[in-house]
Amino acid sequence: MTVTRDIAASRQRVWDVLANGWTYSGWVVGNSRIRAVDSNWPAPGTRILHSIGTWPAVIDDETVVEHSIPGEELVLMAKIRPAAQARITLRLSDLPDGGCRVAMTEIVVSRPLRWVPDSVQLLGVAPRNRECMWRLGKIAEQQVPDAIE
Repeated sequence: MTVTRDIAASRQRVWDVLANGWTYSGWVVGNSRIRAVDSNWPAPGTRILHSIGTWPAVIDDETVVEHSIPGEELVLMAKIRPAAQARITLRLSDLPDGGCRVAMTEIVVSRPLRWVPDSVQLLGVAPRNRECMWRLGKIAEQQVPDAIE
């Protein structure tokens, strides 16, 4: 199961939000702050250092870009310490009305949670990913282009 959302902003506008690592904690549920963003984000191998949780129970983590096709696809490896790592794939496509459809898939790829079937994993993360897509859409729809840079 992939979570999709139609956003009333152009594909370029949505990509601009994804390509600005400093917006990550604004649309990714569970992230509480950004500590650093590599200057070449979202080039493959670059990373965002972020924290998850609420103070005082904050865990420092990172997300690394595995693959990136500007304006089309972003594949991330998110560390979920101490539990696992998850691959998150975001695919963007144009809508006839000038908007953008975003499809998001998240799969745990490391132990101990890897033994959980993909279909069960996806059911478990779907509500969180729907909220992520809603937040991403709101940022892309409401921001003026200069505010993203």
